[in-house]
Amino acid sequence: MRLKFKRIIIALIIIFITIFLALFARETLQEKSKTNDSSGNTNITDIFTNNSQIELEEAYVTKVIDGDTIWALINGNEEKIRLIGIDCPEYTKEIEAYGKEATEFTTEKLLNKTIYLQKDITNTDNYDRLLRYVWTQKIDEITDENTKNYLFNYTLVYEGLANSNYYKPNTTLQNYLEEAEDYAKENKKGMWQ
Repeated sequence: MRLKFKRIIIALIIIFITIFLALFARETLQEKSKTNDSSGNTNITDIFTNNSQIELEEAYVTKVIDGDTIWALINGNEEKIRLIGIDCPEYTKEIEAYGKEATEFTTEKLLNKTIYLQKDITNTDNYDRLLRYVWTQKIDEITDENTKNYLFNYTLVYEGLANSNYYKPNTTLQNYLEEAEDYAKENKKGMWQ
């Protein structure tokens, strides 16, 4: 009888904890989905929906490390930037197939040029690199046309010089990058030959 009572108490405690965690998670998600946070800033969900206004920061590319990592001047400060949502073959410590091509492509398209940076959720990675979407033209809204023509992250994947890669929580434009990868694979572009 005493053993049954202990089991019932343990089961009730587990159920209580599970309900508490579920309610806490629900409340947290509801807070995140609100249009404005307590400081009055627009929520990230609204910023990235199609046809929405976006904030871009102007930068000038000073150096290309490899296909998905660059240095750029932002307001007079030189910053290392890692492109969000993609992974180019290595061309620094390791040399992987199409690493050279990806690096040369990024150099040709971005070096000594003005770009426009868009933040997703996380500001930096574990290596203190800024995490950004890189736009080659200043745009006012995210549309299919703007993404396909001016989002450099998309272009690298579309040309078969990068994989589309989920790096949570920075996945807002991932559906475009996956679409670009599907195209590159189907058309045997770059690394998909």
